Amino acid sequence: MTALRLLAAPAAALALALGLAPAATAAPAAVPPAAVPLATVHVTDAAGGTTVHASVGDTVQVDLAALRDHTVTWHWYAPAAATAAVLAQTAAGADPNGDSHATFTASSAGTSDITAVGRCVPDPRTVCPPFVARWKVTVVVS
Repeated sequence: MTALRLLAAPAAALALALGLAPAATAAPAAVPPAAVPLATVHVTDAAGGTTVHASVGDTVQVDLAALRDHTVTWHWYAPAAATAAVLAQTAAGADPNGDSHATFTASSAGTSDITAVGRCVPDPRTVCPPFVARWKVTVVVS
């Protein structure tokens, strides 16, 4: 029994030196305040010509679907914001089927338009009309 006591003291000292011993009293970890969840404002081609509202920090997601008109399909180029200081673009792209998408972060208070242009893709043996499709929505960030 004496040999065990003699070995226990050096083992405890070694554990303390290596940081393996449990702390005598652990202070509770600080819990950060809950973050306010930010909203996502979803805008589709149906919102064209309107004004939508967002708050600073919100995400504005734009999804435009290709338009089929008789013998042509209108493919959208990726939407873009007119004022990057108000709406910072974080992602954008167009799908092979003509749909396009863009994501913006409402960075500061103000107003910015988001616009997109559609290009005509004709069916075989047809011709596109001599114009482009335009889409616009106004975003007011407060």
